[in-house]
Amino acid sequence: MTARTLPVRRSTTNAVLSRESDHWESNAACRGTDGDAFFSESKPGIARARGVCRRCPVLVECLENQQAMDGNSYQWGVGGGLSAAQRRALVMEAALGNHPNLVLARLLVSPRWSRRVRDLGSSRGSLAGIVDGLREKGLMVDVVTVRVAVWWLGGDGSRMVRGTHWRRQLRDHLDTVITLREKGASYSDIALYLGLPPKESGARALSELMLSVTAELEMAA
Repeated sequence: MTARTLPVRRSTTNAVLSRESDHWESNAACRGTDGDAFFSESKPGIARARGVCRRCPVLVECLENQQAMDGNSYQWGVGGGLSAAQRRALVMEAALGNHPNLVLARLLVSPRWSRRVRDLGSSRGSLAGIVDGLREKGLMVDVVTVRVAVWWLGGDGSRMVRGTHWRRQLRDHLDTVITLREKGASYSDIALYLGLPPKESGARALSELMLSVTAELEMAA
């Protein structure tokens, strides 16, 4: 769902009035549904909206359109099968030069591959582990593509390795944190990129990490 596919009654839906039946929007699964449902801030509401997106035949086109509309503005609601936080995490991925292959990600949520992705997530405990498992099966994927697929399948898609508390893993991502800070990213945005739960404590932990690193460097100087 994007603002372009919301029901006509919302003020942001002028494009829905288009009568071009061959346009991707005419095939969107959310057409005719309650647009307000895609702007719920509750976890059950977000899950229901994403459930509609998951079965949408134009999921890739919708997410591409939603990303173009998001830009650097405040992001809100479910669009293209992703929550606002997940789309913001993709902005951080792009800042690092990581761009998902959405067509391939869509393949990974198809009946042929979705169970394999879930099973690998359970057995290997990380996005990198899923990537390795899929490559062993001959499917050349990267982490950010798999991350989008995991999100579409309802997983958390965190860059943390399951089984170890996320705070203990922060120093493993120190170089990435420093790079994103140099690019102007806030601690909240970096927390979204890493998938730290919840956002507020994650951002605080990142700030504390950087203060600690700075203090260590000053002592070593």
